[in-house]
Amino acid sequence: MVSVKLHKNGTTTAISVDKGENLLKIIQRSGYDFYAPCGGNGTCGKCRVSIMNEGVVTSCLYPVNKDIEVILPDDREMKVLSSQYDHSTDVEPDIDDTYSLSDSPHGVAIDIGTTTIVYYFMDLKTGGITDIRSNVNPQVKYGADVISRINFTAETNNGIEELQKQLVDNINFVIGKFCKKHNFSNSDIVKLSIVGNTVMLHTLLGINALSIAHAPFTPVFTDTKIVDPAVLDLNTNPDTKIILSPSLSGYVGADIIAGLASIKENFYQKQFLFVDIGTNGEIVLVTKERILACATAAGPAFEGANISYGMSAVKGAISSFKDGKHKVIGDAEATGICGSGLIDIVAYMIETGILSFEGNIEGDFILPDTKEIKITQQDIREVQLAKSAIAAGISRLLSIAGISVDDLDNILLAGGFGNYIDIKSAIRIGLLPDVNIDKYIQMGNTAGNGAVLALKSSAFISVMESLKDKMEYIELSADPDFSMEYAMNMFFSQ
Repeated sequence: MVSVKLHKNGTTTAISVDKGENLLKIIQRSGYDFYAPCGGNGTCGKCRVSIMNEGVVTSCLYPVNKDIEVILPDDREMKVLSSQYDHSTDVEPDIDDTYSLSDSPHGVAIDIGTTTIVYYFMDLKTGGITDIRSNVNPQVKYGADVISRINFTAETNNGIEELQKQLVDNINFVIGKFCKKHNFSNSDIVKLSIVGNTVMLHTLLGINALSIAHAPFTPVFTDTKIVDPAVLDLNTNPDTKIILSPSLSGYVGADIIAGLASIKENFYQKQFLFVDIGTNGEIVLVTKERILACATAAGPAFEGANISYGMSAVKGAISSFKDGKHKVIGDAEATGICGSGLIDIVAYMIETGILSFEGNIEGDFILPDTKEIKITQQDIREVQLAKSAIAAGISRLLSIAGISVDDLDNILLAGGFGNYIDIKSAIRIGLLPDVNIDKYIQMGNTAGNGAVLALKSSAFISVMESLKDKMEYIELSADPDFSMEYAMNMFFSQ
C-alpha cells in the first residue's frame, strides 16, 4: 500500500491505495468533482494535477507507485479547464514522415514563457497527451524580464550562447526525464512544436535580440521556422522535425498568435479582447473590421518578483485573500504571496480604506494570521505600474478601433496567471475593465494549447500564418496618448 494525500480548496484527504492504482480513479472515488472530459482516455490532457516535488501530471495516465501529495485544481481552475475545452478548436492530426522514425513516435509541444516553461508530450499515433511537465525558465537568473536578458547578452561575452544553452539544457533534461519515466528512448521524440514570446524564440536559436530592445524594436525574424535539431544540439531523434510558430512583432510573439488561433472560429464573429497578463502584457482586440494588437511592459509584479514577500505559485504561496482570510497553496504555512493573492489583497485594502485613491498606505499592511507577511508602500507602487500598463493598453486599443468596452461581447483571459486571478478583484484594482463579469472567460494556457495543435497539424500552422497577416501591431511607445492613459490609470477608484 502507498499513501495519497489530496489537497483541494484548503482541505486534505489522506487515503491508502494499492500500489500501481490509477490516480484519476483514486480521485474520482474519493468524492471529488473532477474534470476529465475524455473519460480518462488520455486524449484531452485536462485532468491535470500537481504532485508535490514532481510537477504537473495527467492523472488518468499516472500510476501511483509511491507516497504522494496531490494538489487538485480548485473550483476556479476547474472552470478554466472546462472553458478551455469548450472554447478551443481541434484539428485532424497529420500523418507525416516523422511517424516512421520510431515504433513509438512522440512529439513535444513547448511553451517557453519568460518565467515558466510548459511541456506537453503527445503520442503521435493516438493524439493523446502522455504527460505534462513545467518548470521555471532557467534564464530567470539573468533577469526577470526580457529586457534584462537582452542587456545581459549586450554586456557579457558569449551572453547569447549562455541564454541559448540554458534553454537547450532544460529541454534536454525534461525530455530525458520523460523518456526515463515512460521507458522510451530519446530517439522516440520525433517532432517538436515550440511557441514563446519573440525574445525567447530568438535566444533559443542563439540569435541576439538586441534590436528588439531599441526603437523601432524590430526582431530579426517573425516567420515560421523549421529548425535542424543538430543546430540546437537536442537529445532527440536525429531527424526530429522542429517547428517554431510565427510571431507578429518584437513584443507580440508566437505564444499570442498560437493562443488566438486555438480559439473556436465562432468567436471571430464577435468583438472581443484577448489579454495575456504576464511580465509582458499582450493585448489583442478583435472587431468586425480589424484585429489590433499591442504589448505593455507590465513588469514581473504579478509573477511575484519585486514584491517584498512575492513568490511563484508554489507550495506556501498565498493564492487567495477574502474578507481578511487567506488560502495557501498546498495547505502549508504561508511563506509568501503569489500574483493572484496579491491582487486579492490590494482589492481588500482598497475596499477597507487601508489604501488611498493615490495608492498610499500608512505603514506596512501585515496580513492577519501570518508571521509578518506584509505589503509595503513599494509593493503598491509595483502593482500600480503593472495594472496601469495593462489598463492603458486596453484603453488605447479600444480608442483606436473606435469602440467602447461596452461594445465587447467577451474578454478572454489567457496564460497561467489568467487562470487564477479573481476577476472581481482584478476589476476592483483597475487592472481589467468594469463590465458584466459574465463576459469574462478564463481560457487557461492558450499558448500551450496552440503549440499542441501545431504539433498535430501543419494545417494549423497555416491558420496561424493567415491570422498573423490580418493583425495590426500598435507600438504604444509611439502612441502620443498612451502616456496620459498610463498616468490616469495609476489611481485606484474609491
